[in-house]
Amino acid sequence: MSKVAALAVAGAIAVSSLSGCYATRAEKGALIGAGTGAAVGAVATRSVGGAAAGAGIGAIAGYLIGRNTFPCQKVNIFGQPYMGTCIKP
Repeated sequence: MSKVAALAVAGAIAVSSLSGCYATRAEKGALIGAGTGAAVGAVATRSVGGAAAGAGIGAIAGYLIGRNTFPCQKVNIFGQPYMGTCIKP
């Protein structure tokens, strides 16, 4: 189990480091989602099929989240501004 978990974490880190190569938020979200989904699927099922299913589901979810969000300035409860993520109307 620890070998599968270590490989899954290493794969997720490798995939997320490549996300800067893509231009749009949707593409970055799809790549990060696929890597995270593959890691979770591999750890949860301990099989290649689970990793593949997790990668597919994660890619779709990441793409949709990346496509429908944008960076925006928000204000916290203390009145200080910070950069956050907003959902497109």
